[in-house]
Amino acid sequence: MKYNLIKRTFMHQNIPYSFNWNKAHYFQKINQINSNKEEFDRLKGHFEDVYKGNIPNNLFNSRNIPRISQFKLRGIKSSYLEFFRKKLIRTGKIIELNSQSKLPMRAQKVYEAFVDRNKKPGHNPILKNILIKDPDSIAIEVPIWKEHDNTCLTGHIDLIQIEGNTLKVIDYKPEGKFMISLPQVAMYGLLVKNVLGINNLKCISFNKDEAWEYDPRILLTDIKAFLDSNNLKEREWERFI
Repeated sequence: MKYNLIKRTFMHQNIPYSFNWNKAHYFQKINQINSNKEEFDRLKGHFEDVYKGNIPNNLFNSRNIPRISQFKLRGIKSSYLEFFRKKLIRTGKIIELNSQSKLPMRAQKVYEAFVDRNKKPGHNPILKNILIKDPDSIAIEVPIWKEHDNTCLTGHIDLIQIEGNTLKVIDYKPEGKFMISLPQVAMYGLLVKNVLGINNLKCISFNKDEAWEYDPRILLTDIKAFLDSNNLKEREWERFI
């Protein structure tokens, strides 16, 4: 069965990352958009460069260069973090979506398919299934990087979607503790905004039970204020913003 996917696998620090771009979904979405087409053209250019292998593999393979996946909320009591999470949801800064929302339901279907195998699906079958079956889904395992003050920052975005005129930067978190990894996912979003000049962008973390959507700029406002109020200085991502 053909899905019009193009693929390129990279070995970064001995881990395989298989970039897949669903070109059919991309062009279907672009044909429906009346504004910000230039921004999505830049996204297409990025995908084309990745597919051709025009990425700085030496930087992705360097253990001296920080990876976005290292950015976490650390050193915070779980009770404080839970109170803060509820506050962000209550004030609408984070939209909490239940198990009947689109991404959790897609993940559930993959889990159901794995029941007979007596095992749980990993990232790849979840993401690949969504990329193939969800028309909003454009690409998975997308390398992103930025050089900054004689250093560089690298990462791989799990999933990118286009919904309406909004680009969605999405991360699959099976463990569900999305607040701990919020700096990671928000930084993906901020990097895409900065590197590709895409303005209308949201971030989503999800698993098979829930999803959480937010503006990545929450990292610069609410998260920063929360860390300041708790005298927490360890926030290595700030030097890249």
